[in-house]
Amino acid sequence: MSSVTAQSAAAAQDGLAAAKYGWQVVLFSLSGWFFDGYVINVWPLAIPLLMTDLHLSVQAIGSITTLYVTGYMLGTLLGGTFADYLGRRSVLSFSVLVYMFVDALTAVAQGFWSLGLFRFVTGTGTGMELPVGSTFITEAVHSRWRARMLAIMGIGYPAGYALAIGAFATIGAAWGWRAVFVASIIPGIIVFIIRRKVSESPRFHLAHERLARGEVKRDRVANITVFRQPYLRDALPATLYWIGNAFAFWAFYTFIPLYLVKVRHLPTAVELTWLASFQLWAVVVNYLGGWLADRWGRRPFAILFALLTLTTVWGMTLVPDGLPLYLAGGLLFGFNNATWNISFAHSTEIFPTHIRGSGIGSTMACGRIVSILAPLFFGVLAARYGIAVAFRLGALAWLLTIIGYLFSRETSGIDLEQIDRQSLRPQPSLTPLPASLE
Repeated sequence: MSSVTAQSAAAAQDGLAAAKYGWQVVLFSLSGWFFDGYVINVWPLAIPLLMTDLHLSVQAIGSITTLYVTGYMLGTLLGGTFADYLGRRSVLSFSVLVYMFVDALTAVAQGFWSLGLFRFVTGTGTGMELPVGSTFITEAVHSRWRARMLAIMGIGYPAGYALAIGAFATIGAAWGWRAVFVASIIPGIIVFIIRRKVSESPRFHLAHERLARGEVKRDRVANITVFRQPYLRDALPATLYWIGNAFAFWAFYTFIPLYLVKVRHLPTAVELTWLASFQLWAVVVNYLGGWLADRWGRRPFAILFALLTLTTVWGMTLVPDGLPLYLAGGLLFGFNNATWNISFAHSTEIFPTHIRGSGIGSTMACGRIVSILAPLFFGVLAARYGIAVAFRLGALAWLLTIIGYLFSRETSGIDLEQIDRQSLRPQPSLTPLPASLE
């Protein structure tokens, strides 16, 4: 065999190994997003039952959801930062243990304070998934496929949502809402077992080697580095679009089941069927958004889908019952998921590896600090003006997402190694990452 042929065969073998590893990471992250979809959405599905059983008002539910989002913000910040110190795989494996057991403990809640405590701790665990999973995938797959691979990870969320709906339709119907929370420990254990099979990100190891040799620098607390030059130019727009994404999400997503039951008077069986089928819309439109963002850029389609989500929230509150309401709901789930997916891709492509987790975690956490007010905002407005008005006003936060992207730079197809090299201090020799990962 000639040397050229041998080199070609070796390159092809490296490419296949890199592709296999990339898919392992995608499925690894998808499994966590699946459990997140279950854990997050058993809460809104349980709200109508909780309000009756524990004698809670809409405003109390808004306050408890605010506690959850507060924990979610802390988990997002800690998860991204820990991933830069301890590794992507380690943090993702640990996070599922946190909220697997605490979410199950929600079943023993007796009122406002115990319910709020369990939701807060559960939120801390689930918040770790978002920044770390997207960082892991971005570092493991080819630049031409990142948004689409993140969209495949995103399939886990609507699948988990569908499982939560199925749990309420079966377990909940037989034993009540408390049994549904107890059952959350089962998918959690499955996810934890799956996550033991994947190795750590090679880019994470390389970044640590470069830090040890002094080739790159970061503050003792990496989150500080994120908001220093030259990264501040990218961190500020990312913070702005994460504020818009998170506030708008928590101002309507949690309360859609309540809206369909209490305002549109859908029977519970119909409501659950609609919500389950909305997850198909979420999968299809989300992947479409990833394909468009990979093909023609992150910024234009993030702006488009944010605008479409805002418009559809308003449309859902204004259209008549029946098919128009169903179509508005399906499109709403799809457009929302596509906007978030593109944001994951964009915000993991603007920071070098040694602060990538801290970068997405910090900017997302800043967005969530503001979004903590969203459920409380919704509860107050809904109590005074009605749920539909609260939906419309909360949706205006998507304008912040649009503004954030207008001030950001395009990252589609960017070479991660190029970003890393721009952060390097002059050295006599460097250790490059295998080109097969790009």
